Amino acid sequence: MKKILTIVLLLTLIAFTLISGTMALYTVKIDNFASGSVVAKEFIFTKGGTDTFTDNVKIAPTETKTMSFSVKNFESDTKYSEVPMKVDFTVSIDAADGKELIDPLKFVVKNEDDVNIGDSVTGSGQITFSIELEENTKEEHTFTVEILWQSDDEVDINYAGEGHGSAITVSATATQKVN
Repeated sequence: MKKILTIVLLLTLIAFTLISGTMALYTVKIDNFASGSVVAKEFIFTKGGTDTFTDNVKIAPTETKTMSFSVKNFESDTKYSEVPMKVDFTVSIDAADGKELIDPLKFVVKNEDDVNIGDSVTGSGQITFSIELEENTKEEHTFTVEILWQSDDEVDINYAGEGHGSAITVSATATQKVN
């Protein structure tokens, strides 16, 4: 009898708690509790407005010729690179296609302040240098390649005519600078 009374008492207690809600299960769902998105920053690196490189520029002993180029990190007043960059330049000098190299030519790269960047090259070779462009700013940097024919009366005549020519090629690579 004690067992039956205990079972009835437990069933009554369970029924009472269910009715009163103390054993009820509650669930609350919050939609869109948090949300967001990620958008890539602008990475802009373009050829600048300055490019005076032309083909078949004629030069003679004792003359100096200049060619300029520039790079920039913006496209308009409101669209510019949002990351800092390191820019690596390579200025290559070699014989023009189908021509012999003009060995006495001396090549120098200068910055906007007319200061030589790196070592000069005579004949053929490469001049390499780097600059850094800041983030969230509009920057354009102009460089000049100066070509000087250092005269040597004993050999200058050996480079006369259309059969001789030197080609100048500039390449630039920009990479995001990691702070």
